Amino acid sequence: MDSIKYLKSKAIKFRTIHLDGTPRTAKDVERIYGCPLNRILKTLVFTGEKESMMVIAPGDKRVDVNKLKKITKQDNIRIAKPNEVEEITGHKIGDVTPFGIERNIKKIIDESVFKNQIVNIGSGKAEIGIELNSEELKKALDMFIADIIE
Repeated sequence: MDSIKYLKSKAIKFRTIHLDGTPRTAKDVERIYGCPLNRILKTLVFTGEKESMMVIAPGDKRVDVNKLKKITKQDNIRIAKPNEVEEITGHKIGDVTPFGIERNIKKIIDESVFKNQIVNIGSGKAEIGIELNSEELKKALDMFIADIIE
């Protein structure tokens, strides 16, 4: 399902941001849009021996794989390869969004995300971002909130 349709179906309040350019990283979004990096959320895909997961973290932080291992009770976790990301999410790297993913995949979000009232996240289309209140983000996703950053 398209992320915009997904958010509307859940009655989530958000606004779309049309970016002048095609960002591939959170730093690209910061440069193009001018939003602080800590408010830009990156959605990463990791795979493990039991399951794959989407991990959402602030753009200025790195995910701690050892923390993910403890949370998921999996020893062999790694960042997904580009072809795996597309297979799991239906999106290419740089276009990944946690909204409207057809496949049932565990979503883990770093607790520090909710320190910001407003956050920005990908829509599934590189040139369109989504800005929403972090409380609306909680309503939008069935996710596990944990400390997952270094």
